[in-house]
Amino acid sequence: MDVALASPGDAVAPTKLHVPARRGALVSRDVLVDRLVAARDARLVLVTGAGASALLARWPDAPAENRAFAWLSLDPEDADPVRFWRCAIAALRTVHAGFGAQAAALLRIGEPALAPAVLPLIAAEAATLERPAVLVLDGFGTLGEAPEVSATLDRLLVRLPPTLTVAVAAEQAPAALEEVARRRGSPTIVAGGAPARARARTPDTPAAAIAAALAAGDHERVATVVAQQWEATLHRGEHATVAGWVGALSAAAADAEPGLWPVRLWAALDAGRPGEAERLLATGEATLPRAIRARGLLLHAFDAFRRGHLATMAQSLDRASAFDPQDGFWHTADAQLRGLEAFWRGHPRVAHRHFARAAGLAEIHDDRIALAYATGYLALVAAEGSDRDGARRRLGRLEDLRDDDPAAGEHAVACAGALAEGRMLELAGACESAVAPLQRALALADRGAGLHERAEPLLRLATVHRACGRADEAADCDARAALLLAGCGDHGRLAGPLAAAAPAGLPRETLSPSELAVLRLLPTGLSQREIGAELFLSVNTVKTHCRNIYIKLHAGSREQAVARARHQGML
Repeated sequence: MDVALASPGDAVAPTKLHVPARRGALVSRDVLVDRLVAARDARLVLVTGAGASALLARWPDAPAENRAFAWLSLDPEDADPVRFWRCAIAALRTVHAGFGAQAAALLRIGEPALAPAVLPLIAAEAATLERPAVLVLDGFGTLGEAPEVSATLDRLLVRLPPTLTVAVAAEQAPAALEEVARRRGSPTIVAGGAPARARARTPDTPAAAIAAALAAGDHERVATVVAQQWEATLHRGEHATVAGWVGALSAAAADAEPGLWPVRLWAALDAGRPGEAERLLATGEATLPRAIRARGLLLHAFDAFRRGHLATMAQSLDRASAFDPQDGFWHTADAQLRGLEAFWRGHPRVAHRHFARAAGLAEIHDDRIALAYATGYLALVAAEGSDRDGARRRLGRLEDLRDDDPAAGEHAVACAGALAEGRMLELAGACESAVAPLQRALALADRGAGLHERAEPLLRLATVHRACGRADEAADCDARAALLLAGCGDHGRLAGPLAAAAPAGLPRETLSPSELAVLRLLPTGLSQREIGAELFLSVNTVKTHCRNIYIKLHAGSREQAVARARHQGML
């Protein structure tokens, strides 16, 4: 099958979901199978060695075993965390029809939805399994080190109910996975025997074609396939895969394929390489067709908005106004971005006009994510304009959208609707009731929303906490907002609230090299004793460094210190 004809949908090859046929008695020691059966209470079982796959293939036939087995044979392309969990959900559907429908829908959002939404949903649904199950992940070593996949697996294990066990087979387990097994106290079984024959379970996918072309040094073919497939792959949320494709391209092959220009610009902006992005923009505006350049300028405008640079955003939108491509997506995005720029500059009436146009276009083109974004802002404009009926009507429309498509309620764009709900309650004097939707707005915004969209819920939370007599919580929210906006040259409509809340911001104190080393390990979940072992420091020294870090970052907990360090660009 030609990769150009490969389905861009979410289907997983059925051959990946079957237990491989056994080739004779590769593993003769039944005691190992007995150990697998005995690991009934373990959330994770790690099987390593040459005969790992063969041993796991015998497990379902053990006389004492009565659990259902969901099998997933992994390929190198499954190292993308989003694709990995899409495949895992498909495997679980072989033992429980319809498993993970909502989680699978949310995967379209990409990695930001994994920890807060997708993994909790998988764990919660696993608890409802009528028959306990084992999810077998065969060939984990083919993913390479894949620390991101191991990290998401670790997060799932924290929540996993007794009804589901994850069994991993890897001839040579990645270091990150071994660390997860060690920290969780998971049983590890070393299987002897002959190694399983390497097999490609998805030979006709774009990823397989790209890998083959790269191995053959055919960069022209790589560029052609990436140009055909990047948009559908991004739409499925597999951002890591697309970034890897772009990084593997030779400069000459990339320059020769005009269809790659937008994704190369996306990759540069996503990776925080503004210099490269500006060079691509300059080159593209001089040589590329109008429709391609138009999309690139809107992408640049949105990136400027995410970083809080409203002036740069406006300049990109002005440059984009020179184009008028016959492209419904372009017009929807243009209206949405113009609405954002007007709203955060403090011009709600102008913003309403643009958001209404964006909502209408999104409705016509059945773009539910864009429709949820525009509708949420229309609700917010109405709430702040004392149009309570209009705000309620828009929020009701958002409920309908979430019912039809769960991703519309979990994407970062849903932050506007949650903020609108919180603002309605706050303006009505129901400050205690406003806390939950404002916290929801903050959690959604942290999945990739703009800097202003992340700061506004904090400032609103500070106000309602203060009204409820919680001065410490209010001060914390004010401080976090100030840290977020410290590097933003254009505060727009937030300038007044920010000045009133924290006119001087927070002083930034420099961390010592040792404190920085400890700080970088705080997000890993390692205990202070384990951090000391990693850095060859005593536990008392680590405690001292942590105390200094908390003081300098004005943090009251480990999680708060990590969050503030990220806001300041230290992590």
